[in-house]
Amino acid sequence: MAVTPETAVFGVTSALLVVAGLALSWSGARQYRHQRGAVSRAEAASGTIETVDIEQVKNGTRSAYVPAVTYEYQTPTQRLRGTRIYPGSSRYTKLFHSESAVRSVIDNYEPGASTTVYYDRANPHHSFLDPTPHRGPNLARIGFGLGLVSLGVVLLSLSGVI
Repeated sequence: MAVTPETAVFGVTSALLVVAGLALSWSGARQYRHQRGAVSRAEAASGTIETVDIEQVKNGTRSAYVPAVTYEYQTPTQRLRGTRIYPGSSRYTKLFHSESAVRSVIDNYEPGASTTVYYDRANPHHSFLDPTPHRGPNLARIGFGLGLVSLGVVLLSLSGVI
């Protein structure tokens, strides 16, 4: 059976959809697992909120917002500063699409107020204030990735490749 150029392009495009979907799903699962692990390893410490603000970041052609909270906390051996509200490797773990959404988060933190800070014993510089892994964005990434995989498989079967 001869394969036409159109069928080959269709098959390759479909296969790329499957690969992209697998990568996206893997990325979402990995991020969620990383956050869950950070929460499960975390130790609680007392801390003090120093500054609270909203930071605007460019997200492609649109703007996104992140809560900018600085806090100080005490581990058994040292006094440290942190900037993350959520578990993860970056302050930008959770982006918001409006200032009002960020404001609803930062309203919980007042400069000078005491707070509980969670930190990793193995890496005390990794700290955060909210010990909740983010299911929504990670599950959305997994779901979208699985949707791409499904679409790619259907298209591959329609092209006659599988």
